[in-house]
Amino acid sequence: MDTDTSEAIDTLRADIRDVESSLRANIQDVESSLRAEIRNGMSSQGSELRLHMEMLVESLRDDIRIIAEGVVSVDAKVEALRRK
Repeated sequence: MDTDTSEAIDTLRADIRDVESSLRANIQDVESSLRAEIRNGMSSQGSELRLHMEMLVESLRDDIRIIAEGVVSVDAKVEALRRK
């Protein structure tokens, strides 16, 4: 192999190493950015989910209260019929 070819190969290797190093840095930056975005998205979705669940639980409590009042009413009617 002549000197020019050897130097060209060495230059090409150095260029490839530089590109590789640059790509690794860019990939790490993108990865960090994506992780931060995912965390933020999950946090906001968690807050929305928590609020939705609180609303569902409150609605369920109301439904249970209405059913309990109905059971008490039916129980009173049954007791009144037993007394007759």
